Amino acid sequence: MKKIESQVNVTKVEVIDFSARVRGNYLFERISTVFESGNITLLYGPRGSGKSAFLRSFAKLNEEIYPEITYSGSILFDGKDLQSFKEQELRQLVTYLDTNYLESMDYLTLREIIHLVFGKSFKFSVEEYASTLDEFGVLKALYKFEKTPLSSLYVLEKIGLLLFISSLKLSSLLIFDCILDHLDDEHVEKVTNMLKNMAKSGKIIVISTRTLTRFLALADVLIVMNSGRFIYSGRPDEFILEGSV
Repeated sequence: MKKIESQVNVTKVEVIDFSARVRGNYLFERISTVFESGNITLLYGPRGSGKSAFLRSFAKLNEEIYPEITYSGSILFDGKDLQSFKEQELRQLVTYLDTNYLESMDYLTLREIIHLVFGKSFKFSVEEYASTLDEFGVLKALYKFEKTPLSSLYVLEKIGLLLFISSLKLSSLLIFDCILDHLDDEHVEKVTNMLKNMAKSGKIIVISTRTLTRFLALADVLIVMNSGRFIYSGRPDEFILEGSV
């Protein structure tokens, strides 16, 4: 099966005293943490806590929303500063997905989303990737093969397709920003198993959520964020023992 090779393979992402401001107002401030390959980090916080702005920073996406944003501190990919990466290289290294992707998929076919992500020169066929598509629970939904309109897919199948594309890119850091909150309860376990398998392959996975208890069992590391600050960072079981859930 053909895959798109990442230019670099990162095993550790360090965040050091990292802050972001827009016109003097903090989106988040003085954040320090470490994400490591093979681990799944769950970032929990209410709406407006700053978690999306923080996560978009890893792919330099905040600039599209806040042209005047300024940063202090640093993000290091295996010791190399985020700012030293070319944008194309960074977008290959980091996959960031939020709920907007679920909505925009409705206007695309399978072939169109593959071309959008990898370019029109990338040769793709459902037959060639059938076994992997089946592993991600998508194959049976592709009734028109590459011409299948993605509006016909259920939420679980859309998320499965996004996970498939993420695996195809071979990104080192996968960020799922509240996108899994759209899953029905009966589908959480299936997606959880997919993510665990991706983590075992060496991915760094970060999941943000506004519904803590649904995904707590999935996490190796739990971070709780509020008002632009981390108020807890550590093992999920210790958070439970503190009586915070």
